[in-house]
Amino acid sequence: MRRRNTLLATNALISAALVAALLAGLNYLAAEHHVRWDLTATREHSLAPQTIKVLRTLPGPVQAIAFPSADASARYRDLLATYQYYSKDFQYRIVDPDRNPTEAQKYKVTSYGQIVLQRGPASYTVDDGTEDALTNGLLHVLQTAKKTVYVLQGEGEIPLDDFTRAGMGTAKQALTGKGFEVKALFLVKEGRVPEDAAAVIVPSPTKDLLPQEQDVLTRYYQGGGKLLVMIDPQTPAGVRAWVASAFHVKAPGGLVIDPVSRLLGGDFAVPIVTQYPYNDITQSFTLATAFPVSTPLEPEAKPQGVTITPVVKSSEASYVKVNLDAKDVRFQPGVDRKGPAVLAVEVVPNPPAGSTSSPPPAAGGASRAAAPSKKPAPAAAPAPKGSAVVFGNSGFVRNTYIGLVGNRDLFTSTVAWLTQSGNLVSIAPRVSPFDPFIITGQQARMLFLGGVIVLPVALLVLGGSVYLRRRSL
Repeated sequence: MRRRNTLLATNALISAALVAALLAGLNYLAAEHHVRWDLTATREHSLAPQTIKVLRTLPGPVQAIAFPSADASARYRDLLATYQYYSKDFQYRIVDPDRNPTEAQKYKVTSYGQIVLQRGPASYTVDDGTEDALTNGLLHVLQTAKKTVYVLQGEGEIPLDDFTRAGMGTAKQALTGKGFEVKALFLVKEGRVPEDAAAVIVPSPTKDLLPQEQDVLTRYYQGGGKLLVMIDPQTPAGVRAWVASAFHVKAPGGLVIDPVSRLLGGDFAVPIVTQYPYNDITQSFTLATAFPVSTPLEPEAKPQGVTITPVVKSSEASYVKVNLDAKDVRFQPGVDRKGPAVLAVEVVPNPPAGSTSSPPPAAGGASRAAAPSKKPAPAAAPAPKGSAVVFGNSGFVRNTYIGLVGNRDLFTSTVAWLTQSGNLVSIAPRVSPFDPFIITGQQARMLFLGGVIVLPVALLVLGGSVYLRRRSL
């Protein structure tokens, strides 16, 4: 009997140990190889194929430090956990910027919702917790070489390291926070654009550029360089002429007035833009932007060798005040020009000529006979290989205004597009479809009869029959 009890106890212990080992193994497999299913109609809890491809090809650990507001913390956690599900090299932390202001200051966080991505010494700050922004931030931080942006100085441009009202020190900080290196460029001294330049910013010169400076910038642009040019109503005529000849964008002068969107007090209106034409820079941009003291741009209708696309336009209610010395800013028929006015454009080179074939000549001798009568076409200027963005405003990057609404984001997005940082991808947000369940009056009556009358009566009859049967036993 004692031997039998010993065997039973040993068998029970071995069974318990085996069950415990099985549970531990299943728990390990679930932790290391867990599987998720997204059964929503729009797969709103899944990532786009572009994002999954980036995550599965991460060359090393990437850490994301998120600083959401209290009400958005759960949403950020869900998004970052989904990223981590597809790659163990993606790690994340959620930090409350109100409870940990020191850590927020350490990572130079300026607003709720920013996510700092770190890979070794490289870092990049994402401004919002969307898949589109986060994936493009990953592409940016994966680049091994830090991109350098040069800002032209020496001809009365906006001071780069100045933090007074008229400077652009805050704009420089915004770019460095995005992982760019920002340096001043004195073309009068250097005589050339440095080879490591990812882009050159020309922030509203107040004096005409010297001919050699214009030549250097033009050759840089035609050879594949990236330029961001800003002009104002008071920009010298020589700079305007250079912009017209180099980028096929005229700036005839005048001040853009928008009486509907007054932001600042005073005698003039500040154009506020909430909707943007379709273009590469603002295709996923949802923030409003403000452009104080703007001048309109007039792109050529059919420029040779380039494609010009409006980036920013003022509202339909806006108009262009032609006389800058007029004290009355109200619209004067016959003098002022009605809006909307183009405030910014992007200029990109056309596809190579070899990609499109010319139409074949007509059959027969008529075409051969007509050929000698045609005059030879003049030699065309070489098409530029670079890209440019021209703004009819520089106020939106100055320290006074860059913090207004989406000005900072528009500026950094423009530089990121110019420098092709991360080979940016576009990912549309997923939303739950509104699919209401609507029943007719007859269906409502059937549900009422079935749920309130038929089912309770049936249960009562069934219970009564069981009770009577048990009584009869």
